[in-house]
Amino acid sequence: MRTVNERGLVFSFTFMAFLLGTIEYIIVGLLSEIAESLQITLAVAGSLVSGFAIAYAVGTPVLMTIASRLPKKKTIQGTIALIIVFNLFSAASDTFGWLLFTRIATAVLCGLAISLALSAVSEVVAPANQGKAVSYILGGFGIANVLGVPIGTFVGQHLEWQASFILTALMGAAALLFNAIVIPAHLSSSKGSLAEQLSLLTNGRIVLAFMIPVLGTAAVFSIYTYIRPLMDKVMSIPANAASWVLLAYGLATIFSTLMGGRVASGNALGRLRIVFLIQTAIYILFFFAAPVAVLGLVFLILSACVSNILNVTAQLYLIELSVEHSPSSRDFAASLNPVAANIGIAGGSALGGVVVGSGGLPGLPWTAACIALSAFAVTAISYRLRMKPKPLLSI
Repeated sequence: MRTVNERGLVFSFTFMAFLLGTIEYIIVGLLSEIAESLQITLAVAGSLVSGFAIAYAVGTPVLMTIASRLPKKKTIQGTIALIIVFNLFSAASDTFGWLLFTRIATAVLCGLAISLALSAVSEVVAPANQGKAVSYILGGFGIANVLGVPIGTFVGQHLEWQASFILTALMGAAALLFNAIVIPAHLSSSKGSLAEQLSLLTNGRIVLAFMIPVLGTAAVFSIYTYIRPLMDKVMSIPANAASWVLLAYGLATIFSTLMGGRVASGNALGRLRIVFLIQTAIYILFFFAAPVAVLGLVFLILSACVSNILNVTAQLYLIELSVEHSPSSRDFAASLNPVAANIGIAGGSALGGVVVGSGGLPGLPWTAACIALSAFAVTAISYRLRMKPKPLLSI
């Protein structure tokens, strides 16, 4: 039996997730510089963020249906190599149109890379260690928020914004090297047809499971997208303290992802129901506590502590259901949770914008609470369906 360096593989994929998260989020810290350099408005520059998320959500599953039939190790390495190339293209962009194109292409490649990595983990890591492994890998995105984005922003602001993309390209070279060393060559490729893989989206239980990360992520981003205005206008946090609050929030999300690995073991869906109820309560209490800065901060950080717990359970549950429905669709199934999360980001941000425009910032906690409660309902239904006894086969 072939042995796999599980620790090395998880470290390599965690670093890769750190790279992908930095690439995705770094644009937020450079919007002003890019807008000024390319002579566009901030609103137009902001489409680089939404364009990335939409391309990720739409393009990833499409590309996975094609790439899943190729040798997995070579596909992951080739994808990282293309990510490096497109980051260099982003650095060389002198027009908004070209930069948007390179960001859209990069988004689809990032989605493919993390989906293939998560599929590989579900294939070669021992079942008892999969929850912890996935939590570490997804934690790389949280580390990107805490460490990668501030460093990239600093480089872009003190040199030129293009330097940040050169930095991520160099990080990509390191990820390419790590993956070449530790990814086993015997990883299987998918044998399922396009029709078999897409048939997952017609299965009611899989669609229901897909809605768990959509709603759970939407609840978080309906508030997180507007965290700065909330701190300024509702919580009265001094401007010079905002970066420290964001740092604390980012650290709490890393803790949340790691906690997700513990929740994912055993009765994961049953535990996740409770997490969503706790999350709902935190958002409601945040509404009352927010005007008092210290109390508001307590509940804001508590909300971050539960924000990412769902990810590991949702990832593994979607793969589990998909393999039951169509064993050859594991790779495509691995892309569903990242896609759902990006749909949640877009939907939560958009809904939050509607609430802010119509009722003001104080309505955001109630919006998040309602979405979290919806996530609880969907999870509870999924849990009941999973626990429902299967009929015995007649002989």
